[in-house]
Amino acid sequence: MSVDLMVAPVLLTAPLGPDRLVGMGPIEVDDTGLVRATMPTAPWMVGPDGRPSAGALGVLLDAVLGQAMLLPRPVDGWAVTTELAADLVAPVPLDGSPVTVEARAVAADAEGSLSQGRVLAADGTLLGVATEWGKFTSGVPDVDAVVPEVRVPPAGSVVGLLGGEISGDPVVLSVPGVAALANELDTIHGGIMLTASEVAAAAALPGPPERPLVTGSMRICYLRPSPVAGTTQFRTRVLHAGRSFGVVEVEAWGPTGKLATTATVTRRVR
Repeated sequence: MSVDLMVAPVLLTAPLGPDRLVGMGPIEVDDTGLVRATMPTAPWMVGPDGRPSAGALGVLLDAVLGQAMLLPRPVDGWAVTTELAADLVAPVPLDGSPVTVEARAVAADAEGSLSQGRVLAADGTLLGVATEWGKFTSGVPDVDAVVPEVRVPPAGSVVGLLGGEISGDPVVLSVPGVAALANELDTIHGGIMLTASEVAAAAALPGPPERPLVTGSMRICYLRPSPVAGTTQFRTRVLHAGRSFGVVEVEAWGPTGKLATTATVTRRVR
C-alpha cells in the first residue's frame, strides 16, 4: 500500500454528539497531514472497576484516527472503519489536564487506508499508541448536518455517561441508543462502541482487590452498524483470568439482533 492516493481535499466533519459528550476540542490537520485533537480528563472517566478507564478515550481515538484515515480517500468517497486498536502504557489522568491524540495516514490504496497515532498526556508523556483500518466507500454523508445539543449527564463514571446498565454473569452492558451517541450515519459512533466494549470487559474482569487489573490493549472489529433506535448489548466472555493477565472477548449485539462488533480486551497488573 502507498499513500499516493491523496486526491480528495481535507474534510473536517462538524462536531458530533459523542464529540460534545466527552468535551473533545476541534480536530486540526496541518500541512504534513498530521491530525490532532484534545479532550479534558475528568472524574467521569472512571470505569466500573473504580480505576481510570482506557475506554473513555474511545471517541477521541476514533475521531482523530478516523480523520487521518479519511485524508487519502478517493474524490466523492468516504471511509468506514473496520478495525480500531489501542495499546496503553500508562493510566489516563483524571485531574482535568488535557489528553491529546495525534495521527496520520501511513498507508492507502484504492480499497482503504491505515492510520497510526499516539495518545499523549499534557506534558508529552506517551500514554498509548493506536491504529485504525478503514475501507473506502462511494458517497459522502451530510457532514454539515445540524447536530442536536448534547447535555452531559451528571455521571460519576463512564457507565453513567453512556446511560448504560451492567447486569448478569457473564457480564452484559446494555446501552440505550440516543442521539448523543450517534455518528453522521445515525448509527452508534465507533468510538462509543469501543468505549462500551472496554467498560464491559473491565466489569467482567476487574481483578482481585489486592491485585487489580487495568486495560493493556483493546481491539475492536466493526462488522455492521448498530442502529441508534434501540438498545445495544455488550456481552462478555472471559477467555483467560490469570493472576497478572487476562483476556476478555466482548460481542456487541444491536437492536436488530445482529452482531455489530467483536472486541478483544487484555487486562493486566500495572
